[in-house]
Amino acid sequence: MTAMTPARTAPDKLHIGFVQASLDAGGAARVTLSLADSLLRRGHRVDLLLGRFIVAYRDNLPGGMRLYYPRLPNVDRELLRCLRQRGIPAQPMTINPAMAGRDWLALRRKGLGISIRPKLAVFGHIIARYIRRQRPQLLVSALQGADEATGYAAELTGRSVHRVVTVHNNITLDYSEAELRAARALFPRASALVGVSRGVAAEAQRALEIPAGRVRAIYNPIPSGQIWRLAQEPVTHPWFCEGGGTPVILALGREAPAKDHSTLVAAFGLARRQLPARLVIMGRFSESCRAGLIAQARGCGVAGDLEFVDFDANPYRYMRRAGLLALSSRWEGLPTVLLEALACGAPVVSTDTPYGPREILADGKYGKLTPVGDAPALARAIVETLQGDRPPSAALRRRAAAFSPRRAADAYVALFEQVVSQNDAPAR
Repeated sequence: MTAMTPARTAPDKLHIGFVQASLDAGGAARVTLSLADSLLRRGHRVDLLLGRFIVAYRDNLPGGMRLYYPRLPNVDRELLRCLRQRGIPAQPMTINPAMAGRDWLALRRKGLGISIRPKLAVFGHIIARYIRRQRPQLLVSALQGADEATGYAAELTGRSVHRVVTVHNNITLDYSEAELRAARALFPRASALVGVSRGVAAEAQRALEIPAGRVRAIYNPIPSGQIWRLAQEPVTHPWFCEGGGTPVILALGREAPAKDHSTLVAAFGLARRQLPARLVIMGRFSESCRAGLIAQARGCGVAGDLEFVDFDANPYRYMRRAGLLALSSRWEGLPTVLLEALACGAPVVSTDTPYGPREILADGKYGKLTPVGDAPALARAIVETLQGDRPPSAALRRRAAAFSPRRAADAYVALFEQVVSQNDAPAR
């Protein structure tokens, strides 16, 4: 890899490398960019390493950040142009097959007691090369694949850099058996672990047997002011343009068992027996997934009132105009979509998943909570909310403002400073 010229970092500022598999359409990507922007505004140096050159939220990329990505034959040239326009240096990292192979063998000899997955070992090889060239003080990884690959990189470089693992979901429900074994082997070796809610932090500490002093709960930030501004942009979908017409129930998510859209469709069918409403599910879904949910809706007699809308980088304009936002997940960490809906002043109903919604909604003060997988209960919550049993929009927006980027950045900087000042700090 041809290294960028290292930027100078002031003595009282930190050099932080964020690591993610990609910045695809998900809450973790938006959180990383929001936190990176807050840290850059404070004068810290921020790098972003991606396993795949994918960025869904291009308008949210903060200027001043440096981005590193694997050099591959096909590159997103439109994304490169976008980075140049925003003043973000982008460095392709060459994968050395021979060195990557040696690194994989070196990891196997470490005796970690886990199967080393080749793709993540290659990502770890790339991260290790970045560590040796750019010498950050901390690496902050997000989501399981990046967390595991960063753990490999730390082993390859003799743990020469502090590592902070961030866990965004219920570790015992969301991880496969292989992923959980890897987490148990690698995460306790990190300098600190951050859970994005109190429930997530407590569950990770218990499942991974990490000392309490090295685990923190730090809520994800959302830029409420920016979200509110984006929520004013127009929409073209006719269901959201009727102004006082049939209320729309909005759901955002990805195709995954945890999201349990089937329970939402069942609840919608029950709610439609009591009042007129429509359901819009926004996100990237396969044709087979859509067909299955449409067939279910047809069986409930509501297929004509269900529509799918593709991923939109600005879902807030839909949230502001929705009758309510519904979350039907079986498990979560700290669902960003609930916070974003509150920032738009939109009423919400949510399953009481482990974990996150109860903490966001303050035990139901800011939105109704229903048992996981209980379609009748979710339907009752939807009907009651649409009939007017909900907090004022201003109260919802004030609640969202409590999850501010400033508060999250304060907590992360305090943690980073504690980590780098520890007596057992890695050799620099």
